[in-house]
Amino acid sequence: MAPGPEGIPQPFPQPLPQPLPQTYPKTYGQGGAFGGAGAFGAAFTPSAPSRAYASPRPESFPSADSAADTGSDSRDARDDDAPRGLLESRYEWIVGMMYSFTDERVVRIVIAFFTAAMGVCATLEILFGFGARTQPALGIQIGCAAFAFTAALWWLVTSWPRLWTAFVFVVLADIGIIAANLSADMPPEFAIGKTAFLAVLGLFAGVFLDRWMLAVHLVLSAGGVTAIIAWLLFTGDVPVLGALVVWAPVSALCVAIPALLYTFVRAVRLDQN
Repeated sequence: MAPGPEGIPQPFPQPLPQPLPQTYPKTYGQGGAFGGAGAFGAAFTPSAPSRAYASPRPESFPSADSAADTGSDSRDARDDDAPRGLLESRYEWIVGMMYSFTDERVVRIVIAFFTAAMGVCATLEILFGFGARTQPALGIQIGCAAFAFTAALWWLVTSWPRLWTAFVFVVLADIGIIAANLSADMPPEFAIGKTAFLAVLGLFAGVFLDRWMLAVHLVLSAGGVTAIIAWLLFTGDVPVLGALVVWAPVSALCVAIPALLYTFVRAVRLDQN
């Protein structure tokens, strides 16, 4: 104790308490401290098998107050021109969510079954007399069937594909469905029924593909349905009104299903971030 000015002992001055250093991550509170695949895997399936995908990079978005000041949500603007790494990150998010709620082997088997069904239809058409009448068209029809069986086997023996591989599969499947339909010599009702494959393929595209990739699929599917019905209109005894009545709902189905699925998945992803 040191003596004070008046001879009264005074305590030594004590230092002020210092705040503890922050130990939480810098991205805390900004949305995306953990990637989508890691978050869902940790929350729902702690024992899920390890994957080749790394946890997606966090997508830090501005707060609701700053978005209100600008009058729009900048997350929509970022979706318009996303770099390749961000596209992969979003794809890994939805793949991680799929791993959290189901066995991806079951999903691959379902996709392989659907893909093989396209080859079975083309093969049965040839065997039952609905094959193409010219050699080039018959070669196209056989090639489409071979692609369908090869793609089905690929889905069974490989692991889940990367984003760009999945996009190539969708584009080639679109082209194969349209080419096999146009090259076959079958009644109009058979040809129109086969366009349902485009709507089923849209289920995969709407869930897993990004915006511009989905747009490519929508253009191919809607354009393919239009080309098929137009070809039937000019080469067969199909009334114009009947063609229009069939074209409108089939085209709407091929476009609406994947578009609605994409909107739903994107809303969930933005809500998680």
